[in-house]
Amino acid sequence: MALLDVRGVTVRFGGITAVNEACVSADAGTITGLIGPNGAGKTTLFNVITGLQAPTAGRIRFRDHDVTKATVDARAQRGMARTFQRLEAFGSLTVR
Repeated sequence: MALLDVRGVTVRFGGITAVNEACVSADAGTITGLIGPNGAGKTTLFNVITGLQAPTAGRIRFRDHDVTKATVDARAQRGMARTFQRLEAFGSLTVR
């Protein structure tokens, strides 16, 4: 059973399809990569997986629970976390 299982995820913004029926799975203890050119929908797919964006269609299962409609907080309580490329969350702070 996959730790993460994404099936048929589609995201549309008006008449634009950003992600079209994406499927991906990742097993525990493995490293899974997602590559593609700029504008291919990678970030949008990650936003859907982590709950920042609702999918137009499809489902997301994490640890054998359907989290498709779960909030970001509910996903975090199940152990799902995310980091961002830009690690400047506290850019205005200094170290003493």
